[in-house]
Amino acid sequence: MKSAGYSFIQNKNMVWSASVCMLAVLLTLFILNIIMGLLVFYIDHTQSIFWHVLSPYLIVLLLSVMTISVLYEFYVLRAGGHSLAKQLGARRLSLIESIPEESVALKITEQLADTFLIETPAVYVLPGEVGVNALTAGFYPRDIVIILTWGALQNLDELELYGLLSHEFNKILSGETAENTRLKILYSSLTTFSQWGSKIAKLGFTKHGQAHTHKFATFFVAMGGVIWLIGSLGVLITRFIKYISLGGRTFKNDQKTRRLIQNDANVQTLLRIYVHHSGSQIHSEYAESISHMCFANSLSPQNWMNIHPSIEQRIYELNPGLVQDLQLENLKKIRNQPLFSLFRSLDEMNGEIYSPWSSPQPLPLLRLSPISFAINDAIKPLNPAIRNNMRRPELIQRALQTATGSREVMVSILMIRQYREFIPANAEVSRAIVDSLLNLDGRVHISIFYEACKNIGTMPASIARQFLMKLARIIQEDGEIGLLDALLLEYVKFELNLLPLHTPTSLEEVKPHIVRLIDALLHVQQINSVNQLDVREKILKRVLTAKELEMYTEISDEPIDLAEILNDIAGLLLRDRLSILGIAELCLWNDRIITQDELDVLQLLYWRLGFETNEMVEQMQKKNSLIIV
Repeated sequence: MKSAGYSFIQNKNMVWSASVCMLAVLLTLFILNIIMGLLVFYIDHTQSIFWHVLSPYLIVLLLSVMTISVLYEFYVLRAGGHSLAKQLGARRLSLIESIPEESVALKITEQLADTFLIETPAVYVLPGEVGVNALTAGFYPRDIVIILTWGALQNLDELELYGLLSHEFNKILSGETAENTRLKILYSSLTTFSQWGSKIAKLGFTKHGQAHTHKFATFFVAMGGVIWLIGSLGVLITRFIKYISLGGRTFKNDQKTRRLIQNDANVQTLLRIYVHHSGSQIHSEYAESISHMCFANSLSPQNWMNIHPSIEQRIYELNPGLVQDLQLENLKKIRNQPLFSLFRSLDEMNGEIYSPWSSPQPLPLLRLSPISFAINDAIKPLNPAIRNNMRRPELIQRALQTATGSREVMVSILMIRQYREFIPANAEVSRAIVDSLLNLDGRVHISIFYEACKNIGTMPASIARQFLMKLARIIQEDGEIGLLDALLLEYVKFELNLLPLHTPTSLEEVKPHIVRLIDALLHVQQINSVNQLDVREKILKRVLTAKELEMYTEISDEPIDLAEILNDIAGLLLRDRLSILGIAELCLWNDRIITQDELDVLQLLYWRLGFETNEMVEQMQKKNSLIIV
């Protein structure tokens, strides 16, 4: 019974869409007939501009072309979404032959299909499109496909890709995919001329790598331009009708997607498109005809009557709390505000106002000298398995069995890192725990810190923030802060569910933060001061332009919030984050042994920027060429 009602609604929507399309066709015929009538009237004043001697022939010719184009489109799309993918020049993704980014898209698609109990759609990629976009097409479950742009695969991390694909699955489940595919066929009667013109004009342009220009290039460009101009009226009317009839559904789809997946991952996707240099634009000649099928605007934002609202409007509609400045002119103004809470139910999100933890004021300076243990110990990083299984003193083991004891151990470890063997008399730590830790190999302390983090248990948000504040005050008690201590604090935030989700950012916005991160990395290294400056210059030359390099010749002595810096850098594109880490590894540890502190920093940095760390640690251990007995 429910299926019958759902089918009736779909048929009703299709009848309405077909009626609107017929209205658009009649309007196009009427306007073209008047334009021709004006030309006829200029020659023969006795003719009416509304019905003249050429009217029957013109209407029959246009109707014939429109009918043929619709029939041809029906034939081309006889295999549903697969046919459309072939028409667009998309490449099907295969798990066996895929690169890592493609494998992630296939994995998420399969997971969503299993979650919603539908047949897994095929996934295609548009190889030449750098904008971030996606669309679904097809009539029946067996021929429905998801088409992603190359920019979506290259620029979205796993969470953002999840939000994009969830939106497309919502369209599949609601039946909108089949309706959109039929609309493409119907409206092809009005967009065919424009597509023909674009294809002919493209023949006149020199392709990349082509040595000589075609001798008929000028003719192709001129002829294509004329045909495109004739078809532009149909395109304009189509866009107008789509804008009126389909313009309001994007907001509904965004809200439905959020309810469907019970989180705000699609907001993350929209934010990434907002900061992406190419936005969501698709440059294919079919961009106009598939505009209503896409996740976001496939046309330039400057175009009139885009079907989808702007990215700023969609972000605001999904979560008005994101925007204090209602116009949302500059995302940088709000990048330090909490944006959303992922993977949480709507009831939980609406029932609680999220107030983020902030670093104690005044902010500290960057620590210019590394905190480490004896050089003989620090130079030898332990194998992770041996490090985790080293015997702990009985007092430490007992403390780690309770949440209160675990928190005490964490405080003691950070105290020791700051003060070594001198712990202030008024410090609120157990002397017995401190003494037990001091009798251990210092390289094991971070491993014990991780174990203690796992055992601190759940606590109210207010108590968790107080505990974080206590740890933060310890690591910056002397007005300075080091990178390893800041990263350990980030790990505690993660365990307490207080780690803020990153805001997608562009490389240009965070270059000052990247410089501060590089400075913080350098001061963890066991490198003498003279060599540090040389290494710093070598790294910055790979990140900054020559003009930008002049701005950062000296190390800044301004107060620093490493937590904010790490969060902003975590919002960079996947390839930008990998590039920064790769440059750091190459310049810092290419020709020297990595110490235990350096390895801990690198592992935590990989984790904080969203990467798996086990393989990286193993590679660094092999690079050191040490035999662990």
